[in-house]
Amino acid sequence: MNQVFKAIVIDDEPAARRLMKSLLKEHTDVVEVIDEAGNGGEAIQKIESLRPDLVFLDIQMPDMTGFEVIERLERKPNIIFTTAYEQYAIKAFETFSIDYLLKPIKEERLQQSIEKLKRFGHLNQTINISGLQDIIRQFQAPQKATALPIKTGDRITLLRFENIAYLEAQDKYVFVFTTDGQKHLTDQSLTALSEKLPSQFHRIHKSYIINKEKIREMHRHFNSRYLFIMEDKAGTRITSGRTYHDEIRSEFGL
Repeated sequence: MNQVFKAIVIDDEPAARRLMKSLLKEHTDVVEVIDEAGNGGEAIQKIESLRPDLVFLDIQMPDMTGFEVIERLERKPNIIFTTAYEQYAIKAFETFSIDYLLKPIKEERLQQSIEKLKRFGHLNQTINISGLQDIIRQFQAPQKATALPIKTGDRITLLRFENIAYLEAQDKYVFVFTTDGQKHLTDQSLTALSEKLPSQFHRIHKSYIINKEKIREMHRHFNSRYLFIMEDKAGTRITSGRTYHDEIRSEFGL
């Protein structure tokens, strides 16, 4: 007679918990769901009090990761991770021989985990958390932004970087100028923007940041300055500041 594993389903998304419980109804001869949790703190409390044999554990939760949940447990049950990581990142789990389910969870893949439980009576419990975290971290680089958000009241306009010609500080305001001649007011400072914009944007003056990919012409100017003619509707001419001379020479290989 097969062992029946008492299980807790942990996921911050109610729909994901409902789906998991629905799929597990087909395997009541092996798995009995005794409770569920919607965050890491609740998960730790229920695992410690109910002492389940098995936990379906989401990795990405608002208050803590699934890895942090495991680290805080005194008694570690069988763990089956559930994750939305792309398939290539899942290689990290395979490297550490850890059982996992990739969202959206498929019945066939769940069946494999159930069969493993039935066959061996346990899953691999030697989990190298730090090693696994190091590998997963490689796949957590933030997605590169493709646009600059401009807030106007309750409305947010996304200006694609490729459509921005330059940014100019005028008195206490900063404006973003697009190649089609439009002018947008932003509530961010030029310094703050210079840290957020991608590498094709370069500061050439205390009042100007230009898009290097939108330069039509560049000329040497007097007093160690340069004149930039932009590839925009107005053919805007911008003169660099003297203190930016060395940075410009380095940036443009002059």
